[in-house]
Amino acid sequence: MLLDRQRVKFWQKWVFGFMAIIMAGFLIMIPLSSRVSGCGGGTTSATKQLDNEIAQYQAAVKADPKNVDSWRSLAENYVLRANQQTPGSAAEQADLRTAAQYYGKAVKLLSKQKGAAAKQLRLDTLQQLVSVYVSLKDYQLATNVYGQITALTPKDAQSFFEMASVAISAGDTNTALLAFTKYLRLDPHAPDAQTVKDWIAANSGRPTPTPSSSAGGGQ
Repeated sequence: MLLDRQRVKFWQKWVFGFMAIIMAGFLIMIPLSSRVSGCGGGTTSATKQLDNEIAQYQAAVKADPKNVDSWRSLAENYVLRANQQTPGSAAEQADLRTAAQYYGKAVKLLSKQKGAAAKQLRLDTLQQLVSVYVSLKDYQLATNVYGQITALTPKDAQSFFEMASVAISAGDTNTALLAFTKYLRLDPHAPDAQTVKDWIAANSGRPTPTPSSSAGGGQ
């Protein structure tokens, strides 16, 4: 019975962590979507509004390619426009891919900046990038982004847990094993520690693996 309860807690945490990844992407959309929805009252007017804002931010990044805020805003508007497209359509996928590209540009610029504020903004941008890849169901790229997140937060056990969870969705068992191992080292007394150990044992066939650079420093 104890093991069953532990398994329930484990999968609840996995689900909640996965939902948190998705919700992170929606948080940036609320202010903009509220503003857009009040402009024309319909999908056509909302899309037109987004097209105009995208054009403005494209001009902004062309004028100043090092403006992080403009790259982030451009990416955010592509995500918003993707939400206006038919789910699963080529147009939706294209907008999400473009958003990922622009979030990536912002991350590269922020990686050259120093200070706590730049680090936090970089983490926020990486989380948005994860949410885009999750929307695209590209879990391997989401896992790769978590490599950057865990490199910036090497003592944050939850980041390694989320990395392992996304890696499982990607079918990347090796990375999940490494990330879960790091998670246990950072939080050995976690309520779900035994269940995580059981998962490692069931998927490795050997004692807990030793973490490598792929769980906490990859691109």
